[in-house]
Amino acid sequence: MRIAVALLLLLLVVQPSSAREGADDDTLCHRPDTSEAVARERAFDFLFLEALSLRDQERYDEAFDLLEHCLSLQPGSAVVSYELCAVYAYLGRKEEALAMMQRAAEGDPGNFYYRSMLAMTYEEEGLNDKAIETYEAMARDFSSESWVFAALASAYTDKGDYMRAVEALDNVERIEGRSENLTLRKYRLYMLMHNKEKALSELQGLIDEYPDDLSTQVFLGGTYLEFGDTLRALDLYNGVLGADSSNVLAQKSLADYYQRLGNDTLFTEAVERLLLNERFADEERGELVVRYMAYKEQTDGIEYNINLLRRLMQVPVNQSVTGEILARYMAMKKLPQDSINPVLEEILKYEPENSYAQMQLLFSAIKNEDYDEVILRCDTALLYNPEVLELYYFKGVSLYNRERPQEALEILERGLSIRTDNDAAEFVSDLFSLVGDIHHEFGSVQAAYLAYDTALVYNKDNIGVLNNYAYYLALDGRELERALEMSHKTIVAEPQNITYIDTYMWVLFLLERYEEAKAYAEKLLALGNEADKDAVLYAHCGDIFAKCGDIQRAVEMWTKAREKGDTSKIIEKKIKRRKYIPDGKKKK
Repeated sequence: MRIAVALLLLLLVVQPSSAREGADDDTLCHRPDTSEAVARERAFDFLFLEALSLRDQERYDEAFDLLEHCLSLQPGSAVVSYELCAVYAYLGRKEEALAMMQRAAEGDPGNFYYRSMLAMTYEEEGLNDKAIETYEAMARDFSSESWVFAALASAYTDKGDYMRAVEALDNVERIEGRSENLTLRKYRLYMLMHNKEKALSELQGLIDEYPDDLSTQVFLGGTYLEFGDTLRALDLYNGVLGADSSNVLAQKSLADYYQRLGNDTLFTEAVERLLLNERFADEERGELVVRYMAYKEQTDGIEYNINLLRRLMQVPVNQSVTGEILARYMAMKKLPQDSINPVLEEILKYEPENSYAQMQLLFSAIKNEDYDEVILRCDTALLYNPEVLELYYFKGVSLYNRERPQEALEILERGLSIRTDNDAAEFVSDLFSLVGDIHHEFGSVQAAYLAYDTALVYNKDNIGVLNNYAYYLALDGRELERALEMSHKTIVAEPQNITYIDTYMWVLFLLERYEEAKAYAEKLLALGNEADKDAVLYAHCGDIFAKCGDIQRAVEMWTKAREKGDTSKIIEKKIKRRKYIPDGKKKK
C-alpha cells in the first residue's frame, strides 16, 4: 500500500503543466516552467527516503522497486546506485551488485568511500587487475590517503609484483612516517625478491631508529642466517641475550640456529633454556615440548622426555598443563599406572579442579576395585564438577558394592535429579538400572519395575536391564512372554554369556517349553569354566532335566548346586526323592 501511494504521488507531481486544468498557454510560452523539475526532485526525495525506510525494515523487495524508480528519475544518482548495490548483494545477485557499485563510483568520482568499496568488491570477486586499476586511479586522485597506497601494496603483493608493492609502501611512509610495521613489510618483500642488501638495510635503519628494540636485532640475525652469514647471526643473538638473558625470541632463534648447524648438544641446551623460561607463552611451550619430545625420543629415548617434563613441572608457570602432558605421555607409553598416579596427584596440588587428573585417578581406583578410594575420588571431584553424571554413578556403584545400598540409592537419585538433555542417554539408562536393582533388593518391586521401564526408554537395548527385568518378572511369575522377549535380546547380543542364557532357559521352563529349555541348558553347561557357574544355575538345570525325564542328570545337577553352596531344604528333598519338587521363587 505504501508503494502504491508513493507511485501515485509520483504520477501526480510529474504530469506536464499543459495537462493541468486552467493553465495559461500564453504565460507558459513566455516564462520558463521549472515546476516539473521541482516536482520530479520532490518525488525523488520522497521515494528515496521511503526506500531507505523499507530497507531498514528488511523489506528488501519493496525497497528495490522504489530505488529503481528513483534511478529512473535521476539515472546518474550515485547514492541510489550504491543503495541498489547493497540490495542486489543481499539478494545474492553479484553481477548486478558489482555493476551498481561501478555506476556509483562513476557517478561520484570524488567519493572516496564509493571508489574504495568498488576496489574491495573487485578483490572479493577475484578481479585483481581491476582492483589494482581502481587503486592506482585513487592513488592519483587521493595522493594524501595512506590507506589507498597500503591497499595497493597488498594488491601488488598478491599479484607477485613485489617491487611496485615496495613503491606503494614508500608512499605510505611518505604520508605517515617511518614505522616498525612498514619497515617489516618492506623487509619481507625484499626477502621475497632475494634482495639481501635492501632487506638488511631496512632492518638496520629500524635498529638505528629504535636501538632498544631487541626484536628487530633478532630479525636481522635471522636474515643473516637466511643468507648463510652464520657468524653475524650468532653475534646478534648473543648480543640480544647479553642485554636480556630471558629474551624468548632470541632463545627461539638460537635454538633454530644450532639445529640448522646440526649441533645437537647446543640445540638441546638452547631448547631446554627456552622451555624453562617463565616468559615463554604457555601455548607455544606446549607445542614446542610435543615436537621436541618426538625428536628426542628418537635420539635419547623415553626416559629423557620423562625427566625433562619433570623438570618443566618445577617452572612456576602453568605446572598443571606440563603435568598433564607428562601423565598423558606416560600413559601413551604404557608405563605402570602406579608410576603415573603420583604425577596426577602432583597436578591436583597445582590445580585441584583439574578434571583430567581427577578422572584418571578415579579410573585407576575403579580398575583396582578399591571402592573406598572410588568414593573418596568421586566426593572430591563432585566439589568442582557437580554436573558430571558419571561421578554419581561410580559413587553409587561403589557404595552398593560396599553394602551401603541406601546411600547408593540416595546419590544415584541425586544424580538423576540434575541430569540434562546433554547427558548420554546410555549412561542415564545405567543409573536407572542400578536404581531398579536397589529398589528390588529393598522389596519395592513396583519402584524397581518403574526404574527399569525408564532405563529402557533411554536405551531400549540396555542388556543388563533386559536381563534383570526379565529374571525378576520370572520370579514373580508375571508377564512371562514379555520376559522371554527381553531375555532373548540379551542372548542375541551376547550368545556366550552364561548368566543371560540361564535367565532365558529359566523363562522357557516357566512357560513349560521344557525341550527348548533343555537345549539351552546343554549349551550353558558346555560354556565357560566350572568356577563361573553358581548354585542357582545348576539348580535350574536340574529342574529342567527332571521335567524332560532325565532324572539321573537332574540329580547330578542338584548335587552340584549343593556343592556350590545351596543348603536349602528343597534341594535336599529333590536329591533324596529323585524327583522335581516346585520350590517357588528363586533369587539371583
